[in-house]
Amino acid sequence: MKPENPFLVTGYYSPEYFCNREKETERVIRALANGRNITVFSIRRLGKTGLIEHVFDKLKSHKTKYLFYVDILSTTNLSSFINLFASAVLGKLESKPEKFIKKIGEIFSGIRPVITFDPTTGTPSLQINIQSVEDAERCLQSIFTYLKESKKRVVIAIDEFQQITNYPEKNVEAVLRTNIQRAVGVNFIFSGSQKHILLSIFSQYGNPFYQSTEMMQLERMPEKEYAQFIISMFEKGKKKISNTTTARILEICRRHTYYVQFLCNRLYGLKDRVITETLARNILESILKENEPVYINYRNLLTEYQWKVLIAIAVEGNAKLITSKNFIIKHNLGTPSSVHTAVRALLSKEMIYKEQNDYFVYDVFLERWLEKIAV
Repeated sequence: MKPENPFLVTGYYSPEYFCNREKETERVIRALANGRNITVFSIRRLGKTGLIEHVFDKLKSHKTKYLFYVDILSTTNLSSFINLFASAVLGKLESKPEKFIKKIGEIFSGIRPVITFDPTTGTPSLQINIQSVEDAERCLQSIFTYLKESKKRVVIAIDEFQQITNYPEKNVEAVLRTNIQRAVGVNFIFSGSQKHILLSIFSQYGNPFYQSTEMMQLERMPEKEYAQFIISMFEKGKKKISNTTTARILEICRRHTYYVQFLCNRLYGLKDRVITETLARNILESILKENEPVYINYRNLLTEYQWKVLIAIAVEGNAKLITSKNFIIKHNLGTPSSVHTAVRALLSKEMIYKEQNDYFVYDVFLERWLEKIAV
């Protein structure tokens, strides 16, 4: 069943509802085909997960490849990572449950995992009781042994990979790197939204994963291609939107995928057959009004000065030279050291992000609301 609204804000449906990314898709597929692991990184909600799912959709025709996606954002330590990782991949390479049970018994000698089966699909899942770091390392090695001995071509995508740096255990990167390096026939897509951490993991000399993957930064969608996609989706729904209105939507949302999709989703859901700039502006106002309690709560989570700096960055749109005399005087911010401290706090809270030398508010709709209250 096709989605009623073509502007998806969650999940992936099919190539028909996926905009462009042809070069990025081809680059990931080419890396995997040639035995290279690849790391995809960008700011949040720019479409990394959608790209991975699109790549997987393209690879489905390769009957010899087994594809696994694991989002590790919820994991807090090596044990939770291993359990999530094991549940995602173990038991998916056998045609019969009994073969899987026998295989697990062979590779997990000394550790007794609990195997359960989904009553509807019959899909097996594992729960491993890990008591020590030694247990964890042995389990991880066993999982990779299982993958290696399957003699199947496997692609594993690990999303939010930077989460491993928050684990309390030492040498997590080294343990993972050692096992991944030995995984013949297994290729990895690593992805995440914290650029500085991922660059540290993969590009900092001396780190276990140093130069172990190809690096690809996902950029905003090109304006021309995104505009064509938007117009064609409305046309397929027998709705009309002008080039000017489309350009305005892309400008409002800074071509940030999630926010473009969300605004277009709301506009497509209207009964109106012609989508005008006025309609787009009215829907944006509705979204900001709906989210106002959330934005006010943000205000309560920040100091008065941090909030003031956040508004200044929102008003600028792309704030440059934020500790310069001109910026500080324009927004009445006091001293450069105070601005620097506030910006560091806002970055750590992921309220803002930095691209080259410019600073942006992470949530585009929050930025538009801050612009309003600053007037």
